[in-house]
Amino acid sequence: MKETTGTPLSKRKKIALVLINFIFSIILASFTVQFFPPIYFFNLQIDLFLFILIYFFLCQFVLIRYVKKFLTLLYVGSLLLVILISLSGLSWNIQTIYHNAQINITQLFTSMAYKVEIIPATNAVAPHISLQQRIQQRVNYKDSVVRAFAVKNSLLYFDEYYFKFGQICRHLSLFKYIRENFKYVRDPNGFDYFASPQESIHLMAGDCDDYSIKVASTFKAIGADIRIIWSPGHVYPELYCGNQKNFDKYAGAIYSFFEKEIGDKKIYYRLDKNGDYWINLDYTDNYPGAYYYSEEVLSIIYIK
Repeated sequence: MKETTGTPLSKRKKIALVLINFIFSIILASFTVQFFPPIYFFNLQIDLFLFILIYFFLCQFVLIRYVKKFLTLLYVGSLLLVILISLSGLSWNIQTIYHNAQINITQLFTSMAYKVEIIPATNAVAPHISLQQRIQQRVNYKDSVVRAFAVKNSLLYFDEYYFKFGQICRHLSLFKYIRENFKYVRDPNGFDYFASPQESIHLMAGDCDDYSIKVASTFKAIGADIRIIWSPGHVYPELYCGNQKNFDKYAGAIYSFFEKEIGDKKIYYRLDKNGDYWINLDYTDNYPGAYYYSEEVLSIIYIK
């Protein structure tokens, strides 16, 4: 025998149930997106809104088809589950749910990234090949000290988003630690001193080339690809992000993890000859993909 819903609901109660259903769908969708890769429609991240629609129409189906008691149990049970998970101390808590919703809404109305061209420097002398080779030879990603440092600090932050962004969380965690702890110290006058990554790890200090060698070594130690850009008066590392689909994941993760640092600024990238994306990991700003200290490029040092 088919179940009935009893006395028909008034128009006011129907509107109230629809609003409750919508709020419930937002909460549950914000919880769910943490465990799925980002979904993009062109450059817009739409996974949160897609899950809101799915949950909303599923619950509306339940509301129409089945008794109100079942719907009430569904609401209360799901909300209790989210609350219990939050109280249990697991990383996906109420604050994280709110953060997921906030970031997805922000990204819907925000242009994700801007392309920066590689501009050959015309008024500066390119560094001698011997200097470039010295930097390249200083990079060491197979050393146990370098590897241990990279692994340890790649796990410090953003681990609760690993389901969503995977190894991108490791790369951005390592950047955050190095950027927040590395201090700038000049070379001796008239001499380019290139510190080994082990020395920079021990001191957590150096100049731009020391920083670049350290970043290249530690990122390569956890499977990332890095190149070093030599510009007029400055050296900095760039992180390889792959094709546009993979870059969109990096951009989504950066907006998620560094929203306070970014503020009203943007993410910037360069394209190589294969159409793949690279982002700036310089210390001149406090988030990955910040605007370049100099758009001019004297040399690109690839790390093998």
